Amino acid sequence: MIEEKEQKKAKRFAIETIGCRLNQYESEKMATQLTVLGLDRVDYNQEADLYLINTCTVTGRADASCRNSIFRATKRENGAVVVVVGCYVDSEPEKITQLNGVNLVVGNSGKDNIAKILNNKFPFLFKNKPVLAESQFVFDFYQHSRAWVKISDGCNQNCAYCIIPHVRGKLINRPASEIVDEINLLSKNGYHEVVLTGVHIGQYSWDGIKSIAELVPYILDNSNVSRLRLSSIEPQEVNPDLIEIIKKGGHRICRHLHIPLQSGSDRVLRKMHRPYSSKNYLDNLHLIKDKIDGIVVGADIIVGFPGESDSDFEESVRVAKSGLIDYLHVFSYSDRPGTESSKMPDKVSPKIIKERSKTLREISDITYKKALAKEVTQTVYAVAESKANQNKKQYWGITDNYLKILLPENLGGGREILKINVIAAKDKYLIGSI
Repeated sequence: MIEEKEQKKAKRFAIETIGCRLNQYESEKMATQLTVLGLDRVDYNQEADLYLINTCTVTGRADASCRNSIFRATKRENGAVVVVVGCYVDSEPEKITQLNGVNLVVGNSGKDNIAKILNNKFPFLFKNKPVLAESQFVFDFYQHSRAWVKISDGCNQNCAYCIIPHVRGKLINRPASEIVDEINLLSKNGYHEVVLTGVHIGQYSWDGIKSIAELVPYILDNSNVSRLRLSSIEPQEVNPDLIEIIKKGGHRICRHLHIPLQSGSDRVLRKMHRPYSSKNYLDNLHLIKDKIDGIVVGADIIVGFPGESDSDFEESVRVAKSGLIDYLHVFSYSDRPGTESSKMPDKVSPKIIKERSKTLREISDITYKKALAKEVTQTVYAVAESKANQNKKQYWGITDNYLKILLPENLGGGREILKINVIAAKDKYLIGSI
């Protein structure tokens, strides 16, 4: 009887996601397929019959995080199947295949068919045969109160340092009607904020919809979603039309843009093949800040690109201190296999990269603190994200303009948008009241 019950018991799977919001979406898409086929999902630190590691390879640090996650799964020695998928696989498949305990590697092109691939390779995991699982929309984001929807994949920009076009291929946009259908399903399942994600969302076009500035109102007109957020978008694609759409969107479009800078030096930007100057970038930010009250703007900066001089770095510092950028994501440059910059001379020493990164992070702390201070006495609209205090039942939330807020006690834990009064600002977060 015990053996019979064990055979009927559903197999358990866990997914670890490293990297971007696009990866997060694709993990949930794979989870949807596996759930439809009768598998139960558990946390990655729990015992499971199948571990999926959805990898990233955008930096050397991302590679290291992937290897660590793989090791955590393989060291369990519980007979579980370990499958590694995604960008790191497409970058270095042989290296990952040779890792002890890895049973299968699957590139990005196999993610949409993961159920069929796993059923063919490991049929003992499944109760049901995959039929339509690969065409399922994502309807749930495990332990998340906000949802992401993929609108495109791939990139045609070919920046000198970037491996993404190699591991994800050319730009492919998703049909607008399909995007809306998935958003409506998520909205029906209680998600009030949806983030539009992709590698290069500013290049979106499909049939009569010619740009991201046309896609956003199309979604709002054809869905019940409470609010949309745009993920990272390139500087040259934040144009007056998009700015006007965000301004007119009111509470249904988040007052937040993450616009990668990568360097404040025009010389370095040209070497990177970035199609704008620092002046173009700052002029655009001036327009955004003038047009949209309360908008928060974030930026990426790469520190230590080959040949980056002291004066080049000072240009990045100048832009970071412009008062137009509210926070920074600072990345230490690392060679990516096969990229143009990996073959460039004049590599910057790790010591200098570390010092420069510290300088920019200190600037980011100051600018973010100023952004927080502006919100005191304001009313904000936030979604709860994670527990802040187990004993007091407090949650951290995220405002529409992407500021961290400590929610009042006994408020949060769901997916709804909460109306909160800001009563104070600390160094790294707001304090809310009702």
